[in-house]
Amino acid sequence: MSKPDIFLRRRIDALTGMIVLGLVLLLVRVVDLQWVQADRLQDLADKQRERQYTVQAPRGPVLDVQGRVLAESIQVPSIAAVGRDVPKDRIPELARALGLPETRVVASLKRPGFVWLARQIDPARARAVDALDIPGVREETEWRRFNPLGPATGHLLGFVGMDGHGLEGLEHSQDDQLVGVEGRKHVQRDARGHYLPGARWLNEPKMGGKVQLYIDATIQSMSYAALAEGIEAQDAKGGSVVVMRPSDGAVLAMVSWPGFNPNDYRNYRPKDWRNRAVTDMFEPGSVLKPFAAAAALQTDHWKRDSLIYCENGSYRVADYVIHDVHPEGWLDMTGMLVRSSNICAAKIALDIGSQKLGTMLESVGFGQRPGIGLSGESPGILPPFDGWGPVETATIAFGQGIAVTPLQLAAAFSVLANGGMHVSPKLIHGDEVEPPYRVMSEQVARVVMRMMEHATGPDGTGMNAVPVGYRVAGKTGTAQKPSPRGGYSKGKFTAVFAGAVPADDPQLVIAVMVDEPQGSIYGGTVAAPIFRRIASAALPYLGVPPEKESQWQGMLASVEQPKSEPGNQGEVPSLYGKSLREVRRLAVQNGYQLQVHGRGWVVRQKPVALSHLDGNGALEVWLNE
Repeated sequence: MSKPDIFLRRRIDALTGMIVLGLVLLLVRVVDLQWVQADRLQDLADKQRERQYTVQAPRGPVLDVQGRVLAESIQVPSIAAVGRDVPKDRIPELARALGLPETRVVASLKRPGFVWLARQIDPARARAVDALDIPGVREETEWRRFNPLGPATGHLLGFVGMDGHGLEGLEHSQDDQLVGVEGRKHVQRDARGHYLPGARWLNEPKMGGKVQLYIDATIQSMSYAALAEGIEAQDAKGGSVVVMRPSDGAVLAMVSWPGFNPNDYRNYRPKDWRNRAVTDMFEPGSVLKPFAAAAALQTDHWKRDSLIYCENGSYRVADYVIHDVHPEGWLDMTGMLVRSSNICAAKIALDIGSQKLGTMLESVGFGQRPGIGLSGESPGILPPFDGWGPVETATIAFGQGIAVTPLQLAAAFSVLANGGMHVSPKLIHGDEVEPPYRVMSEQVARVVMRMMEHATGPDGTGMNAVPVGYRVAGKTGTAQKPSPRGGYSKGKFTAVFAGAVPADDPQLVIAVMVDEPQGSIYGGTVAAPIFRRIASAALPYLGVPPEKESQWQGMLASVEQPKSEPGNQGEVPSLYGKSLREVRRLAVQNGYQLQVHGRGWVVRQKPVALSHLDGNGALEVWLNE
């Protein structure tokens, strides 16, 4: 074989060997890919072609007492992406469609895996993004919380975060009940990164449970409107209203101001989110006097017609001087509420002692969390009454040195309206509440209610609370706000009114608190009109008709007549409720010089006790039909 043939043969052998080696290596690679690495490579392929992601579940609805929706979850579009699949040259138009800065979109797409670009956006923006058909970008459906009543239920219901969990209010406290169970979805993509139709559920999301409240959406709206109007009229800092049904403790409305819209909560400050009706404490002032009266009437020696000397407006207890806005001489217990005498209340409290007064306040719910299922419920402040000295005993009787919440105040007045039975306030259907228990005798509760009716009469501080055609038993309160530096602020006040209506068969108890009014500071001119607006709208809505007779005629006829005072030959210390004919006959028989204002039945007299007539026997009475 010649040399050229040998070289050729060697070249052919070398080429053949290389081909065989290549085939062997290829075979090895095939075996490696098809068998050794098959599972790993299949996983990689599936990750490029398939995706699984979590899908948020809708929260359960919140309903009012009639089944009307107060909060529900609605479907809204969100835009998501896988950053590595999005072409860089498409990012500017994507940012424009989303209405976001391009730098923000770029930063989001740099994060590995699935990312949210814009969540819970309006449908128009979602359609604009969808029209671009950008690989790696897709529209997702999420659930967003919607509150139909907006600010009217903002503080009560609170709001829900992007993760679907409640962050404030009832949404937070009832989160375990309302939150749903997340689902998981499987989708496929084509080679260009577009998502293919035919996604399937691995686990479908499950809606959360419903929560039904005793709140009545109509009364809630009425209360919010009345509170907003009243606060605007007085240029006040804020306020709250609680409306309860005293017979069973159902909370029918709970509103606060300033309001915030839970549908757009990010535009409000965190301090605006709190529910003032359960979190904010305030000194109640004179609105606490009916409970001092009730504590006294529970004893054997205090009666409705018992007389108290009011020291003509100034009274020293230890090193503290108590003042009355309207100086008075002698008043009976009804007069104490009508004229709102701090000195009379203090003297009553000092007579019965701290133990009896403190026990009464504690038994109606002051100093304890109401426990209605809301976060942040305050217990208020009721100092241990075994440590009260004379000054504390005297001042707490007229609402200083104690702090309450609007809800506590409504619950306490419900005791009086409910014949002396304490019924725990309740907000959520199905919640267990403490069984009713008796706080005071039915007779004492009835007498205090009648006394409070006089406090809303033409001569009382609460006359502005009375709606046309209805009778109200209630009490005003005006309290200086404590100063952070100690003592009391000279220019900051809280105006309060709490009461029951109709007085003879209470269907509603309404507590109104207005914080730092800038016009008038008094509960009778600031808070009482808010009470009237709510009652005048809510009672007809509830089917409670106005009385046909005069609002005062029936009430005064039912008031107990004062007993004769020993040693006065049958004279009575008070003429409350007597007709003009009876007063004239009494004046003639005893030689009184009578001066009459108005007509109907006596609602005020001067002096307050006939035994204290001056030498001229001058008697002045005011009457009202």
